[in-house]
Amino acid sequence: MNEKCFAMNKGTCRALTCNCPGYAACGFYKPRWKLEKEQRLVNRRLSRMPIQKQMEIAEKYYKGHMLWRSGIDA
Repeated sequence: MNEKCFAMNKGTCRALTCNCPGYAACGFYKPRWKLEKEQRLVNRRLSRMPIQKQMEIAEKYYKGHMLWRSGIDA
């Protein structure tokens, strides 16, 4: 696989604490483009929820910030 994994930084894996065995053997491997695509889909889904539910999620997981609402076309 020639696409760089989203978790690789200067040859070190930021997702795992062990030595990365390489892309082919890593269960967490994901190219950056796929991570970005999945994040856009999650943001779109969150932004379509009722505002009260969005506020609950923001308080619980994002310190009250609704990061998914910036720049999303719902």
